[in-house]
Amino acid sequence: MIRKFGFGMILLALLVSGCRPDPVVETPPSGGFNFFVVSDMGSTGPYREDSVAHTVNRMSKILHPKFVINQGDFFHDQGVKDVHDSLWGAQFERMFTAPELNVKWFSIIGNHEYYGNPQALVDYSKVSQRWTMPARNYTFVQQVDSVTTIRFVMIDTSPFLYLYRRDVKYHEVNSQDPDKTVAFADSVLAQSHETWKVVIGHHPIYTSDFNHGITYELIEEIEPLLRKYQVDFYLSGHVHKFEHLNRDGIDYMVTSTGVKPRWSNPWFFTRYVKKSLGFTVCHVDSKEFSFFFVNEKGETLYSYRRKKDKG
Repeated sequence: MIRKFGFGMILLALLVSGCRPDPVVETPPSGGFNFFVVSDMGSTGPYREDSVAHTVNRMSKILHPKFVINQGDFFHDQGVKDVHDSLWGAQFERMFTAPELNVKWFSIIGNHEYYGNPQALVDYSKVSQRWTMPARNYTFVQQVDSVTTIRFVMIDTSPFLYLYRRDVKYHEVNSQDPDKTVAFADSVLAQSHETWKVVIGHHPIYTSDFNHGITYELIEEIEPLLRKYQVDFYLSGHVHKFEHLNRDGIDYMVTSTGVKPRWSNPWFFTRYVKKSLGFTVCHVDSKEFSFFFVNEKGETLYSYRRKKDKG
């Protein structure tokens, strides 16, 4: 289904967003159950930014993340060739060296990794004690405390995009069947009884970036599952900015970038949007799930707390 947004709709979105009050910003707590979310992190070309990696290292010593979520495009711009590619050392092993980051890095594949050898990202799980990607689609559960659990569903979104299936640079996406990803996510979520449900993909479903942000294929194929199974959050990267949208009870979080931040504008469902380098800190306890958008200087730009509806 093709959906078009006219200038009037964009102007209305800008006006609506301009009427919203500035949010109260909190900083992430140093104790408890914290984890980091990074996306679109590395580049060996002219756009390389080490500042976010430095801040991730520094703040890990304060916040002690239990694990890290990597939402893809870790290797701009051409991906990796194999598990022996020098980029593994340059952009991962020797880039994130704080002892507190010697935890699981649960990862998915971004579109730039399809330029190279995407299977190498799965295979590197057998080489590294940190890098964790048992399959292109997988799931895991984290126990926060005696009563609170989180179900994570990690999906490979690039094969859904019609544009990629027609582009020779992404030829490998044609070897993947997005229907199997839908069936996998459906089967996992149907059996999920955890406190919180989080689905993670590289591409956003909704975002205010009208150029290449909203992913219509995911609106058609993945969003119905989020609604059906009352998923709490959909986390993504790809569009190189911070954004929080809420639609029909689902929070859509775009968790920023380590390289090339992009212009951003508000939309109807936007609660916050910002062009900035950075990463996201999450904190979970028995009462709420909190997000903190942190820039490359370590400053918290935006925070959001969601309580679990007991009803």
